Order: sequence, then structure tokens, then C-alpha cells
Amino acid sequence: MESCRVPSANKILFFLIASCLILPSFVLAEDKIKGKYEVIGSIEKLKNAKQVEMIEFFNYSCGHCYKFLETSKKLHQKFKDKLYHKKYPIFWGEQTALPAKAFYITDELGLEGKFTQELFDTNFKLHINIFQPRVIQRLSQHYKIEQEIREGMKSPTIEAKVNESLTLAKTYKANETPTIILNKVLKVTPSISGGTTEMMTENLELIIGDILGYN
Repeated sequence: MESCRVPSANKILFFLIASCLILPSFVLAEDKIKGKYEVIGSIEKLKNAKQVEMIEFFNYSCGHCYKFLETSKKLHQKFKDKLYHKKYPIFWGEQTALPAKAFYITDELGLEGKFTQELFDTNFKLHINIFQPRVIQRLSQHYKIEQEIREGMKSPTIEAKVNESLTLAKTYKANETPTIILNKVLKVTPSISGGTTEMMTENLELIIGDILGYN
């Protein structure tokens, strides 16, 4: 059986050709937009962007996501209406879909921000498993939306939105949370940014600012 390895006599030539074909596109991408990220689309699509769409895949048990609730405010304050923040709740393992469903139900009611904060606080401050039905039920009582939550949990529309979140997460290979997608071109995570939520937020501030100034 013939080997797939490059013959030794042609190795130098092969690597020179490979370098010429592959390296320039990588370097140009790094030169055009500042910051740390993974390129998942065409950098040229970022040219003359008037607004940056920031897709966030998050999990309610994720510490980085909890911190990003606060640190992301810095981005909104700086970029205002030039930043469109769209969130997708995801879950894995033995976690239930209940918090994700509650996200979409409360989003329709204009209560998503408050409800999401309550869920995160319950998980991280009270150390209560928020993937239980009784937690969602008690919070719904607090906000007087028991009926809406009860009906929404059975809604095919809500179920479809939850499934869309999971499908998109697979499409973008969101294997850690939060995973941030900017204009469907750049992917940013805590690990890519240096390891912490604060580093990721600073990295996003740099990248978003550069995208908006990219002509």
C-alpha cells in the first residue's frame, strides 16, 4: 500500500507551496480586525458594518455566563444601538429544557432580563438546582405569570425556539459557554480570549470597535 506522506525529496517544495496558499489569508484576517477570535466566515462581510450582531450561546449553570450578564453592560453602554445582542439558551447532559423554555416565554412577556437574572442568582447565590420544575414555578409565582409559564411549557412554538437554539449551537460548534458569534464571521469564547470573562469582554470591546471602523 502506498503511503499518503509527502516524499522526502519534495517536502521543502510542498511546504513552500502550502505556506503561500494558506498563510496569507490567515495573516490578512489578523491584520484587518484586531483582537483574538476564530474566523468562521468571510472577513470581507464585515466591511462597512453599521451594526454588529452579537449572538451569545449561554447556559444557566455557566459561571462565565453569569459574569457576562454584568460585564456585557459595558459593551451596550459603549456601542449602544450599534450592538444587537441576541441570546440563545442551551443545555446539555442531564439538564432539562425548563430554563430555556422559561427564557423564551418571559422574552415574549418582556420579562426575560429580570427572569434570567433571578435564575442565575438562584443557581449561584442560593445554590439551588434551577433545572427543577418547582424552581421555575416559584419564580413564575413571584412575577405573577404562572398561567403563561404553564401554557408556554406545552407550546409547540416555544419548543421550536428551544430546538432552534440547540441546532444553531451545533452549527457554530458552541462547545463552551458563553460562545459569541459576531456578524456570523468571528467566534469568541473565554478560552480564545485568555480564560476569564473580563478578558473576553475586553477582547469583544476591541473587536467590535474595529469592526465598526473597518472600511
